[in-house]
Amino acid sequence: QKKQGGGIANTKIISGIILDKERVHEGMPKHIKNAKIALINAALEVKKTEVDARIQIQDPAQLQAFLDEEEGMIRKMVEKVKKSEANVLICQKGVDDIAQHFLAKEGIYTVRRAKKSDMEKLSKATGAKIVANLDGLTSKDLGNAGNVEEKKFGDDKMTFVTDCKNPKAVSIIIRGTTEHVVDELERGLHDALSVVKV
Repeated sequence: QKKQGGGIANTKIISGIILDKERVHEGMPKHIKNAKIALINAALEVKKTEVDARIQIQDPAQLQAFLDEEEGMIRKMVEKVKKSEANVLICQKGVDDIAQHFLAKEGIYTVRRAKKSDMEKLSKATGAKIVANLDGLTSKDLGNAGNVEEKKFGDDKMTFVTDCKNPKAVSIIIRGTTEHVVDELERGLHDALSVVKV
């Protein structure tokens, strides 16, 4: 990860994975110890009806019934995450605002729209299985990390997944005063790592 700000001396190796993402809701914990991590390649959203389809709502009671049904579906999704005993959820797709609220109430640290490459790195580092459907999520699919924490770098917030049992992936956070310095440091680091590759 490259982050402008700070000096070159602030560059460090992290035993784990850094996601350039923050938790989705301020009500969620900033730090989870003994993290049980679920990796989901699905959205925690109610699928919207086709654009051409129109819902004919005649009165406020119908609207309320529709909204209640939608909320109920989202509650069930969050309940599936909770039932798996996950306390961290990394989602490759979107997470509905209502789902964010319920996940926060359950104390589940959640990240949305994670990159596929980050999901794969997390799977290697934590032992979590990437699950395509919430219906199939069980405690056996979860990965483990000693800590999952949101940290601030300049104006950006990032998620650190550290203290993994068998980290098969590590991250290097490159810091520098300007973008040019950061880019040069990245090139130099890449060259050095290419020399020592086995």
